[in-house]
Amino acid sequence: MKSRLDGMHRSLIVLVTIQVLYGLFWAGHDVSARLGLWPDAEQAADFVRSLGLIQEILFFSHVVMNGVTLVLVLLRWRLALPVFILSFMLDRGEWILMSGNTLFSNMVAVDAWALFSFTLQGAIFALLLILSFDGSLGPRPVRPVRI
Repeated sequence: MKSRLDGMHRSLIVLVTIQVLYGLFWAGHDVSARLGLWPDAEQAADFVRSLGLIQEILFFSHVVMNGVTLVLVLLRWRLALPVFILSFMLDRGEWILMSGNTLFSNMVAVDAWALFSFTLQGAIFALLLILSFDGSLGPRPVRPVRI
């Protein structure tokens, strides 16, 4: 049983790492537009103008919360579950705001990215629930898992 739970914990680490990298990918996309690093400077400027302050706050807060979730998972701390739920809510709020952004919708395959994101977040949520309630993630930080 313990080896199965350790395997689930390793899987959770991998999935949360993918979630962190996914957020950093989109953050890099956003920041590179602001720095004028896109080949099409006009499209980059239009993209930046299409983003609202609330949307940007939600997005970058979500990216930070993903990183916090990863640290908490590595520490085997049960607090990872509510932090991830907050991250998920921030992300869904940001996606609702982005759904009205036709420029962004025309630039990327939004449906495919949304499906990837929902699937990844659903798997993370399921593993966090299982590991939180079976005792693998504790109420306090404990020795991190060895990979």
